[in-house]
Amino acid sequence: MRLHKSTTSANYNPSREILRGVSWSILMRWVVRFIGVISTLVLARLLSPEDFGIAAMGSLVIGLLFAVTESGAASLLIRAKEFDQAHCDTAWTISLLQNIFIGLLIIVLSPIAAVYFNEPRIIEVLHILAISVFIGGVSSIGPTLIRKELKFDLDFRYSIYIKLSIFFPTIGLAIWLGNYWALVFGNLIGTIINVLISYAIHPYRPSFSFVRGSEYLHFALSIIPMQIAYKLHEMAPKFIVGGIGSANIMGNFTVSSDLATSFTHEIVSPIGRGLYPNYARLMDDRDQLTELYIKILGVIILLVIPMGVGVSVTAADLVASLLGKKWDMAIPLIEYIALSGILYAITFIMYNQILVAAGRERQAAILAWIRLLITVPILWIGLSLEGSLGLAKATVVAPLIYLPLVYHEIRQVVNLPILTIAKVSWRPILGALVMYLSVKLLHPESIDWAILRLISDAVFGAGIYTITVIGLWILSGRPQGVEHLCVNLIGKKIKKFSEINCNNS
Repeated sequence: MRLHKSTTSANYNPSREILRGVSWSILMRWVVRFIGVISTLVLARLLSPEDFGIAAMGSLVIGLLFAVTESGAASLLIRAKEFDQAHCDTAWTISLLQNIFIGLLIIVLSPIAAVYFNEPRIIEVLHILAISVFIGGVSSIGPTLIRKELKFDLDFRYSIYIKLSIFFPTIGLAIWLGNYWALVFGNLIGTIINVLISYAIHPYRPSFSFVRGSEYLHFALSIIPMQIAYKLHEMAPKFIVGGIGSANIMGNFTVSSDLATSFTHEIVSPIGRGLYPNYARLMDDRDQLTELYIKILGVIILLVIPMGVGVSVTAADLVASLLGKKWDMAIPLIEYIALSGILYAITFIMYNQILVAAGRERQAAILAWIRLLITVPILWIGLSLEGSLGLAKATVVAPLIYLPLVYHEIRQVVNLPILTIAKVSWRPILGALVMYLSVKLLHPESIDWAILRLISDAVFGAGIYTITVIGLWILSGRPQGVEHLCVNLIGKKIKKFSEINCNNS
């Protein structure tokens, strides 16, 4: 493979490329989420909260080990302005050795995990998951190269293939086995298929190499502290509840967290996926970077606030429709975790991608550790006061404390006055409040079916939010901003649709 250079020519349009990448990523994540919702709907009725809890314990252990051994090889490969075959081979070699090391650690630490979770069944589960990790180590880095080359359509197809490769085996095994082993072996089968697809999706073929090892080591030393803190922060609530609760409580909290934050997460995750390679290209033009950053932040705030509030206010019908009666314990948890998902999403989009793209890994790591040190004590206090419900409430409190620190660090990269944040957020916040109160007051209790009540509340709430935000925007004098962009975009679509109808006539 000859030397490659990232495309930074006059033909590169950052707005177009970011929109293209984000659009593909959002489509990908929502299709994946749709598959996930169907999977949850089916599995929640075939399996118990205890089954989900045991599988979640195994996933937490693996997630922790991957976090503390993170090399950041994929991130460096994407960020590198120039790369060759040796860069790719070294990244693949590091990933292979990382998986081998983690697989061995899983086997060694499985008895300790059983003691911590007070669940002896987790030992055998971890042994099977270790096999998945070993197999996953030989995956090609072709999917990473696809992202670097901005081939988001291929990235979309790859993600769908991966999701389906787990979906069908897991559903089939759940029908056959009826317990947590369906989740474990479904993951194993999915990993095997994932490896095959990773080679089919891109022509790159790996070789064992350490030629560029020093570059990756330098980058790893800067990014590992941040990745560890970030992953620990993400897993902290589940680890805390897992250490003091049963598999049943663990299952309820895990599924509650996944369901409550899935809608907001499925907005910010694909956007972050599309932003990172483009942020890296815009670091030499801070004015353009700032302009795009503010637009993206405004879009996120406009979308995730009503999404999180909507999940919170419809939690009872959401659980009844998707999970069933045996998951009623999840309802109050979802009501609070959905709100924390809003704050998590805003924090994620504010600093997760841009600081690394700007080469400020050290500052991002310090911020991530401060965030973790603030969060864990608050979670413990919440758990001590009200059990798992108190823990769910604490997930809302913690982000409110560390958000000012995130804002301070971001100001070092982009020009983001506090007044700008207020301008892009006050209308969505007020609109979501009106939506929440309206849905609460006018909830259709007379409808017997939970799914119909859920649809009714969702449509009604979305309408109230849209009318409120647009109304406030008009009363404010139609200022330039996210609402202006959305109204113009909708207007263009309507005009285009009308022209097509006229031509057909």
